[in-house]
Amino acid sequence: MTQPDPPQPAEIAEFVAPAWERHRELLFEGQRSVSEWLIDQVDPQPGQTILELTAGPGETGFLAAERIGANGRLISTDGSVGMVDAARRGAEARGLGNVECRVMDAQDIELPDSSVDAVISRFGVMLTPEPARVMREAKRVLRDGGRVAYAVWGPPDRNPWLTLLVGAVLQSGHAPPGDPFGPGGPFSLAAPEANRVLVEAAGFSDVRVEEIAGAMRYDRFDDYWGVQSTVSGPLALLIASLSTADVDAIKAALEPTLAPFRSGDALSLPSLAVGVSAR
Repeated sequence: MTQPDPPQPAEIAEFVAPAWERHRELLFEGQRSVSEWLIDQVDPQPGQTILELTAGPGETGFLAAERIGANGRLISTDGSVGMVDAARRGAEARGLGNVECRVMDAQDIELPDSSVDAVISRFGVMLTPEPARVMREAKRVLRDGGRVAYAVWGPPDRNPWLTLLVGAVLQSGHAPPGDPFGPGGPFSLAAPEANRVLVEAAGFSDVRVEEIAGAMRYDRFDDYWGVQSTVSGPLALLIASLSTADVDAIKAALEPTLAPFRSGDALSLPSLAVGVSAR
């Protein structure tokens, strides 16, 4: 099997940022219930300051921006310049004047102690090399009584929208870089109890961990391929490096495995997120 050198996280994020912006509405709406759960957990109030980590194009934070009003402030952050630029364009398109977009490492938050009322993150904490640092930093910048809320992907068998694509890549003789269960992998925090341990070790209390079921919906196979083959981190980087023949082989291996999730041409692939919040 092909064994490429593992790409660096910054390289991956910059590579997929244009696709995330291009498909921003579909990627947000497909997991809107997760974003709404996160916002409900921190319950933003007018005039508050909300920090979003690993924000990507920023849609989850924009929900908070609508609640905190003109006197509030959303600090939308990501480690990727491309993602931050996409978030800035998204905020401008929505006419949100209370959003500040900044490049920032979630493991090293460049804000003063006790300076924000809530911290949120959708599908980013598990991709950081040291999530314990993220939680310690989140606690440091939160004011007394503030809440953190984040979401990560649940077990692989509950997320066929991704695992079937990975399986087709493997079947075609290519190994995606990295360990999906290791630090920074998409399933590194898939176990609910691991998240409880993580936030309690950082000093948080009133911990809530919930499973949030959903589905990724596409009108046809080509739509699914066009999105997931370009936004899925290291996998997208690998697929982009392959020949047309190799890509066609992956698609040929993948399409039959999606049959259980078809209704006519449309696809509805189950997903499961783990939502975590704490005070």
